[in-house]
Amino acid sequence: MSEDASDGPSKSPSNPVAPTILSLAIKRKSAPAPVALPVAPQVTQGGLADALAAMAAALAAVAAALKGPTPVYSHSLTAPPQTTIGPLSPDPATVRQVVNEFLVAKARAARSDRYLRQLRVSLSSFSRGRALTPIASVGLADVERWVFGQDWTPRTMRGYLADVRTLFHFAQRRGYVASVTPCAVELPAAAGDLEAPGIHTPGQVRAILETARRADLDVMRHLAVRYFTGVRSAEAHRLREENLLLDRGFLEVPAIKAKTRRRRLVSIQPALTRWLALGGRLRPVSPDTIRRVVRLAKCDGAPVPWPANVTRHSFVSYHLAAFENAGKTALEAGHSETMLFAHYRALVSREAAREFWDIAPPDTPG
Repeated sequence: MSEDASDGPSKSPSNPVAPTILSLAIKRKSAPAPVALPVAPQVTQGGLADALAAMAAALAAVAAALKGPTPVYSHSLTAPPQTTIGPLSPDPATVRQVVNEFLVAKARAARSDRYLRQLRVSLSSFSRGRALTPIASVGLADVERWVFGQDWTPRTMRGYLADVRTLFHFAQRRGYVASVTPCAVELPAAAGDLEAPGIHTPGQVRAILETARRADLDVMRHLAVRYFTGVRSAEAHRLREENLLLDRGFLEVPAIKAKTRRRRLVSIQPALTRWLALGGRLRPVSPDTIRRVVRLAKCDGAPVPWPANVTRHSFVSYHLAAFENAGKTALEAGHSETMLFAHYRALVSREAAREFWDIAPPDTPG
């Protein structure tokens, strides 16, 4: 109730029925004037039902006053006002809304710029033509049409579908979809699935490191870390000298620099120590610089090939063959044992593994 200058401040009517906190809330809102509430008769044992009805009507009137314009109610104590209840659930979340929420969540989780760019590309493709479609209505047939309608290789299909599957897991946790069944698409096998991962022989590793030593000690240091610790190329790009804990015998991959966002320590083997002793500085090295150095390398007079992830594949294969501990190899590589056997492991002999871990620069004392 507002104050009138001529009449003086008016007093709010006493309300023995409505809770005090609700009455104060009405005053703070300065919304429509409070509704005049019926006064309950003196309560006796015989009039208890009428008193309870009066209390119900009074509370309903207070609630209506808090919500806004108040309809005119009958003063009948036996006829409570009729109310209409709106929908209890919000509008269905669209594909665009969920994609935006997903990208914001990944950015807040400090995922790498490279990963975020990849997500934006794959999810933009998925959203095209269905941005305003409720994500809960996207079915398996929709995802299949998207995947097989892009003229992608099986490898690209797998990567894009994996990103959309991650999106649906996110939507499921938020309650937007009931399951991730729409992503259960059967994909054709990639040609590389039937091939062993590409690795370098010990001779090829030695040729590349020696060529890099002559060309640029920083490049040599970068490549030696990749070969003998198995870090991913993107992780190696983020590592710096302070991550080489030489006094403790470990390379630290901090969580913020790891693909999995989990900190890990990789043992520095004597082979890496020998190459690090030649100098250089651990810094970012572009893929183009790496390729220029590799093109200069020759092993037995032949150019050295450069398959995808060759340094990491070589580390995993030779580490597993030398130490025969799949758990330790997976832990240092930063992935599961299932991933190790499915994607990274090539069969090498123990003799080749011993030769790999004995690689040293020329003129290094045995």
